[in-house]
Amino acid sequence: MKILQLSDLHLPDSPERELFGRRPLTQLHAVVDDILAHHADAELCLLTGDLADSGADAAYAALAEALRPLPMRIQVLPGNHDRRAGLLRYFPNATCDNAGFLQTAIETPVGRFLLLDTLEAGAPWGSYCTERCRWLAEQLSTSTVPIWLAMHHPPFKVGIPSMDQYALLDATDFRATLLPHRARIRHLFFGHLHRPIGGSWMGIPISCTASPNHQVALDLHTLRGEAVPGCGEPAGYAVILINDEHTVVHHRMLNDDAPAFWL
Repeated sequence: MKILQLSDLHLPDSPERELFGRRPLTQLHAVVDDILAHHADAELCLLTGDLADSGADAAYAALAEALRPLPMRIQVLPGNHDRRAGLLRYFPNATCDNAGFLQTAIETPVGRFLLLDTLEAGAPWGSYCTERCRWLAEQLSTSTVPIWLAMHHPPFKVGIPSMDQYALLDATDFRATLLPHRARIRHLFFGHLHRPIGGSWMGIPISCTASPNHQVALDLHTLRGEAVPGCGEPAGYAVILINDEHTVVHHRMLNDDAPAFWL
């Protein structure tokens, strides 16, 4: 199975508006063109939050229109810049659990994907409350197939102080909910950090992908209040290959004008 991960698009309420020297909607169109040219055979495209920059309906309308040419299933998750109501209006297959959180389970040939809602309205950090943990526990306990998790905020620190302050605020209950099922959890995909990142957490493989628009700098030392250092590293998205034996995450980088050549 091939899936794609896009994250942190930050679409503005006007298509002409620039953000950190680039037009997010133009960048998204470049990603869609690249997918159509090289990865149209993917079965699923996950968008892991911060899809709009300020939660404006106009941004979600533009997002839905830009994604329309893609032939694969599209699944959206909210980030801290998003609004659940707007996502639900423009993406009919986005569904809420019984407590009103925008999270769902989807069955695939390789197992169950659990798409989690970490949005804490009005806050840059993430939350995963008792109600959300109850839903997650039910989804984990009603199946014995392999599990893949997708969410916006990482439930751990990655060593970038400016972003670690905006991770999942209290991951204790989230961690406890996952622990009994850890052996079946094949991978955790997240966004929020605007960087290609890989590793493991509690023995669970993890990965994050670059933003199609702007990146967070690899600054492991600086913490200046609420400020986050950015950088001009290439935009990108993730191409993920899954089978019974492995999950491989490729990072497709855009805006690279360097010439191609054969080795």
